[in-house]
Amino acid sequence: MADQIVVTGQRMQTSSFKISDFKSKLGKIVRPNLFDCILSGYSKIQGLTDGSLPNISDTFPFRCERAELPGRSVATADDAVGGGTALKLPYDVTYADIQLSIICSADMIERAFFETWIDKIVGAAGTGKGGLVAYYSDYAQGVSLSVTQLDEEGNPLIIYTLHDCYPIALTGMTATWEETNTYQRFGVTMAYRYHTYEI
Repeated sequence: MADQIVVTGQRMQTSSFKISDFKSKLGKIVRPNLFDCILSGYSKIQGLTDGSLPNISDTFPFRCERAELPGRSVATADDAVGGGTALKLPYDVTYADIQLSIICSADMIERAFFETWIDKIVGAAGTGKGGLVAYYSDYAQGVSLSVTQLDEEGNPLIIYTLHDCYPIALTGMTATWEETNTYQRFGVTMAYRYHTYEI
């Protein structure tokens, strides 16, 4: 037939992708569920360890179901030089707040712990100290939070320590008849002055 087109030839061979090559090049990976989180240095905050609340140090690493390895960024300012392209010059480092997710025990002590801590930062309404802000040294200085990424054998890969940390927000908790096979949890936003790390 005059309008029939016949194409002959061979498909061009390229380097084929192999899963085995990908796995060997990728190597071992770090799993986000292997971590440890330890809160320490809060014993000086009145009301957290004076007998009115139980000590949560032993249970906190198990009740903290989610944490973040902290981030930071370099603050910059544009500096125009001679009318040309502006230079972006650094002048400071800023540290991002981190989020924690806490499992509530049967006595709700973790929630009471953070509620009491926030009351120590800014006085609660109706207490006679409503709106009264405490000194930084009384609610944050010396308090640290360590978040450690672990390998599959439980060895630390990197340890971040947040210095002078304190809670700035607690999330609400849902109470509903629809959820029967789960547990109560809440989120905590932690602010801090700076962090250090060790590998």
